[in-house]
Amino acid sequence: MGVAIRPYVVPVRFTVGTQVVQATTGALGVDSAFVCCLVPPRQGEHVSMRFYLADDRPVEVTAKVRSRTGRESAMGFWADFVADKMDRSRIARAIGLVEQPGRPNERRATPRYAARFAVRFGTVDEFRREYATNISAGGLFIRTEQPPEMDSVVDVALELPGGQPVEGKAVVVHRVTPQEAAQRKVDPGIGVQFVHGDDRFRERIDQFVATLSAKGTTA
Repeated sequence: MGVAIRPYVVPVRFTVGTQVVQATTGALGVDSAFVCCLVPPRQGEHVSMRFYLADDRPVEVTAKVRSRTGRESAMGFWADFVADKMDRSRIARAIGLVEQPGRPNERRATPRYAARFAVRFGTVDEFRREYATNISAGGLFIRTEQPPEMDSVVDVALELPGGQPVEGKAVVVHRVTPQEAAQRKVDPGIGVQFVHGDDRFRERIDQFVATLSAKGTTA
């Protein structure tokens, strides 16, 4: 591509035909993105994409799915997109390619907020109910004494305030065993990144995160 692409996690909505999926990025540049999802579109398919950048309105682009390089550790697909100059500049600012006066050049795409709510989650082997300790637009940390292995795909049901639980799928991207937690004096558990959900899943998370942001409860 010739243009910088950086590890960067933000929510992304993509549409292929009538199928709509709410997922997250693993990397983002001004010309392309890697989208973490369970069932990627076929190579060569065209997709409509909406990136939810922090503190800004979504960027909407069309894209074409290209082949994986074979070096990716995450499930998902590469998308090469066509964006106008304004969209390119907004993406460049978001991923830190352009300095913004009065604003630190942060690499964290979506802020984490301290929160405690029940989460039911599970793999094909087991399903249980634990509690989240923080959340962002792209994922959350679940406190558990029995953390699933790295890269495990888990079903999640978030029992957020003000409504019925919302369900989606996530992948384990961070794991702290009870032994490691004792040594580091932190909670045992897993950090998960959302990789599959519907619009209701995204809306409820965004509403909850906006409430936490207004309260200033950053983790």
